[in-house]
Amino acid sequence: MLDAESLRNAVVDVALRGGEMLRHHFGAARGVRAKTSRYDLVTEADEAIEAELARYIQRQFPGHAVVGEEDISRRVLSGQAGSREGAVAQAAGEREWEWLIDPIDGTTNFIHGLPIVATSVAVMYRNEVLAGAVFNPMQDELYVAVRRHGAALNGRPLRVSAEDELAQSLLATGFQYDAVEGKRVNLDLFRAVLAEARNVRAIGSAALSLCYVGAGRLSGFWELRLGPWDLAAGTLVVREAGGRVTRLDGGAFDVWQPSVVATNGRIHDALVTLLKEAGRGL
Repeated sequence: MLDAESLRNAVVDVALRGGEMLRHHFGAARGVRAKTSRYDLVTEADEAIEAELARYIQRQFPGHAVVGEEDISRRVLSGQAGSREGAVAQAAGEREWEWLIDPIDGTTNFIHGLPIVATSVAVMYRNEVLAGAVFNPMQDELYVAVRRHGAALNGRPLRVSAEDELAQSLLATGFQYDAVEGKRVNLDLFRAVLAEARNVRAIGSAALSLCYVGAGRLSGFWELRLGPWDLAAGTLVVREAGGRVTRLDGGAFDVWQPSVVATNGRIHDALVTLLKEAGRGL
């Protein structure tokens, strides 16, 4: 079993490697194409960075599994799984040690040259996230969290914000596209929360949005349809900074499930209640 310092060093090493590759490719996105819809995009850089990080992890830690966003897409396209949800379910718990990586969290931002992008890396043992790192190389911000050892930004300890009312709170979310229904999801929830909160942002990177909650820049974040690679590192940052993380319905958070509500803890119950009321029928 790796100790806390070894876990931290391992995820930081991988995140920094991925981030430097991201920095190299930034401003020159190539091979842009759609996966499930014209809103669900991938680039040559996403695939190249993920492949390199997977090879590196498996050299350093033989026998560990690596689960990445593009790996899941390949499982679907190759017919190994009938859907993204099915592929994620297949990957869950494949081995005792699993790494969850998103080579470029914020691919649309990356394509358009918006420097809100990051490489997100987490390591799990028996389905428990032990350490995570999220690195935005364009702003030189490295978020790191180790279970029961706190969270930090560039070495500075993090603590969530102090707002205790939605009216005082700056929140963030995202707007996925449902290819089956042919429409955006989360708009009803967005309208309901916007009416109660100070304001709501769409950052374009779930991992960074979660880290911003941990850093006290945001009071909370919710989203409906994310992958474990989006969630693992960032939710650990929130928890280790003193925040709270659940599913959208307020139930126990599971990194393999797609919905999340992450807050400073003080506004959590109010936000979950509002989301549940606005989301009836979803």
